[in-house]
Amino acid sequence: MTGIQLFFVVAILLAALGGTLVIVRGRLQSMRHEARRANLIRDMLERAQEQNEIFDLNIQGTQGSKGLPAMLVRIRPDSLELEVLAYVSRESIDHAVEVYFRATLKDGQSFFKFRSHIRDIQSRRQKSTIVLSMPHDIDAGQKRHFIRVTPPKDLVRVIGVWQLDETKPIPRNTSEIGTPLLHYKSGMKTEQVRVADISATGMALSFPAESLDVKPVDLDKGSQLLCLIIYQVNKDDRIVTFWCTCNVLNTRMRQDPETALILGTEFTNWAVLEPGKAEINWFHSTTKSGVAPITQWVMQMDMQQRKFTG
Repeated sequence: MTGIQLFFVVAILLAALGGTLVIVRGRLQSMRHEARRANLIRDMLERAQEQNEIFDLNIQGTQGSKGLPAMLVRIRPDSLELEVLAYVSRESIDHAVEVYFRATLKDGQSFFKFRSHIRDIQSRRQKSTIVLSMPHDIDAGQKRHFIRVTPPKDLVRVIGVWQLDETKPIPRNTSEIGTPLLHYKSGMKTEQVRVADISATGMALSFPAESLDVKPVDLDKGSQLLCLIIYQVNKDDRIVTFWCTCNVLNTRMRQDPETALILGTEFTNWAVLEPGKAEINWFHSTTKSGVAPITQWVMQMDMQQRKFTG
């Protein structure tokens, strides 16, 4: 082999080596980028899970599977496990799904969406577990409001309403709480107050005209209320004793089907009282995160109402 031939061979080898190094470097950069993206996606999902956010599932190609609210219960390296409070047919396996959710980040609340497909469904009569493939990308998504429902009358056992004294701390024990301004419990002929609708962040209270004539104080915008709601999760499930403090955001008179004052309220603090206990351990509520037990209750009621209305 002559010197010129040797030169060309070495040049070709160097060029090949250089090309290989470029390919390897590019592949390594791509792998690092994919790893960073996967970590960011997992971090975003973990934040939403920790904040008890609702994941809004829209299963493609099926009827009656739009806007299914779900809770993210498990994150695996290649899949997500979500719980839906409704029966979901296994016929939806392998279907594409579009998912909306939100998470509170350092700079505030953000909304996201991603596409995936259903890998598995474990269905029971009133609850289903849906396994999705881990998404490869998450995009900015449109805002999704908390679900708001009207609770069936038979699920609300007791309602009590007190006006809070802003100069005093909120009560820490039921022994500190006196007679309510207005109340209702199952079996009463007259409903002095009812829950017109409820969501994870607040509720609308309805006061029929006859109860307005006897209430001892004005319930106006800006008032602060203490409320008790004892509700049944569903016809076969447990009873929950839920205490909350609320700000009255707005008031309006409704004429139909009956004259009533409607108070729109926002939860500020909440507590679930254990059976037989008197001490109230309060948690703070915000419009970003909502109230976890009410979120679950609203999800279940929404699923039931969807099932009966088609």
